[in-house]
Amino acid sequence: MTLRLAVRHDRSTSASADERIGIHPRMLTGIGAQPRQQARVNHRGTTALFTLIPDDDTEEDDTIRITEGGCRRLGAEPGQTVILDPRCIATAMTEEEAEKEGELIERLEDDGRHHRLVVLAPHGGAIETRTDQQAEQVVSSLGSRDSTLWACKGWRPVGNAYRAWHISSSDLSVHSFPLLRSLSARRFQWALSFHGYRGNDVLIGGLAPARRKSDVRDAIAKALDGSGICVRLAEPGERHSGESPSNLVNRLTIDAAGGIQIEQSRAARTVHGRAIAAAVSEVYDTWIATDNCR
Repeated sequence: MTLRLAVRHDRSTSASADERIGIHPRMLTGIGAQPRQQARVNHRGTTALFTLIPDDDTEEDDTIRITEGGCRRLGAEPGQTVILDPRCIATAMTEEEAEKEGELIERLEDDGRHHRLVVLAPHGGAIETRTDQQAEQVVSSLGSRDSTLWACKGWRPVGNAYRAWHISSSDLSVHSFPLLRSLSARRFQWALSFHGYRGNDVLIGGLAPARRKSDVRDAIAKALDGSGICVRLAEPGERHSGESPSNLVNRLTIDAAGGIQIEQSRAARTVHGRAIAAAVSEVYDTWIATDNCR
């Protein structure tokens, strides 16, 4: 579907503002999409993923409103035309094919029954490097009877995979990811999400109880002892704190109260990623064993 770009002057300081586009509700209905669903936007061969925000102020049905930062993601200018594609992921590709083609895929390992722990890597592949491998390591260690894996992985042959495919965890729609949607009716006791960010520390966030987050912090701090990397609990209201109830790691837990989000510097996840995953696995293994004894 061909549409024109109009600049949306967004006063929000949220980092996710450049990942959203305003679209008239009639157009949203016409393409069969849900509000806040993700869709691809393509401009002259450059593709980026955006969240569709209903926007009654959009003057014409064939226009979408986008921030200047969003335009830069596409290498586009206001007034130029783009192609909107409601398809989010490449469903039929293997991981090897997706990496070669610079595509976005999702992966699920789940027995379809248990309600114990779901481990997430929403920005795997080259989006936030090594985070999907950490999630896979935890699930491999704990086993499929007590843990489920969902990972979204994206690459780009030329350019920046983060710029192309990153969507905030609070915006991720189950309507855009079929495998994720298959989990959405279940609620898990715990959820764990691996992320990367541009800071220097390892931040432990989410809406899980403070004592749970402290257990994870202490285990990672021990694993990183001598590395010079600070491991700390995210402050309330701090960016990357993962405390929004709409954050996927909280959304998938009972009463949105079992999510733990781990934000990691590049050095932490690339040099010490396996050690961090092993330390976290031990924590959850202990929790699972204790819970089974009750």
